Amino acid sequence: MNVPIDTARLREEILAWMSPPPGDAGGRIAGRQIRRLIEALEHPSAREDVFLAAVAEAELARRLLVHGCSLAVEAPTAGGKHADFLVTHGDSRLYLHVKRLGVGAPAESPLPAGLHALESIARPVAVVVRAAPLDGARTARLAAALEPFVREASVGEEIAVRDEDGTWLGAARIAAPAAGTHCVLRGGPDAEWDGAVPRVQRLLRKACTQFMPGATNVICIASDSDAGAEAVDTALLGSFIERWDAFPPRGQRVAHGRADDGFWAGGHFPESTVVCWMPVRRGSPGRVWVRPGARPAAEHAAALARDALR
Repeated sequence: MNVPIDTARLREEILAWMSPPPGDAGGRIAGRQIRRLIEALEHPSAREDVFLAAVAEAELARRLLVHGCSLAVEAPTAGGKHADFLVTHGDSRLYLHVKRLGVGAPAESPLPAGLHALESIARPVAVVVRAAPLDGARTARLAAALEPFVREASVGEEIAVRDEDGTWLGAARIAAPAAGTHCVLRGGPDAEWDGAVPRVQRLLRKACTQFMPGATNVICIASDSDAGAEAVDTALLGSFIERWDAFPPRGQRVAHGRADDGFWAGGHFPESTVVCWMPVRRGSPGRVWVRPGARPAAEHAAALARDALR
């Protein structure tokens, strides 16, 4: 963190925030999370990363406990490793591995207002846009250059736009199909998540090394922004591609599928069957992915995760 932390004040806020929820007998889980948060604050090296990872664990523990789960902390798995939580709920029992995904401060400011006119284009695609700080005239020139690109470019295509004097104005990439009927722009902080997919896949691989063999293991990726869900989706299932061998949905000119660069593609990492994403901000719902053909135990674990992350 770039500013000094008032540890004493934050300690009191943490104590209040982590009041034991129902199901946390004697405040055992909350007490452990409080200790980890306070320890993270008091260590100067890597303090922010450790602190925010502990916050993510604490928020997930709270959601599970409120949902009526029992938790064992740092449950041993194999080879001297451990899961963050062993979760029990009725007859369901699973090992939960929590990984926090963060990005640095956004490199660009929010998109110039003049670019949002592109969202009137009747084509349901998500477009990642990065722009330099621009005046009105240059914003208009960037928008004019991007309009035919947004209308016609294929998913995955990119464009860089320069002014007549060679000044870089901005760049765009057709990232994925979008819900609805019109173009959706992603810019500013959301654009930073477009490059987070490789980091998500590294976190998924690391979690797999901590699995309990023969048991149901669930990976939870926690992020500080709702845009992290799309990074997890792409990391798991693969990048979007256009499919000319399939019929498109009604009203669209082309069908879309997934490339073979996903974590689950090609039968890779078969031990991974359930992945969920949780925004650390309280009150926002999470998402859950279940691998096709997963065992009933994985389906039960996914249902539990969906309920807890609502």
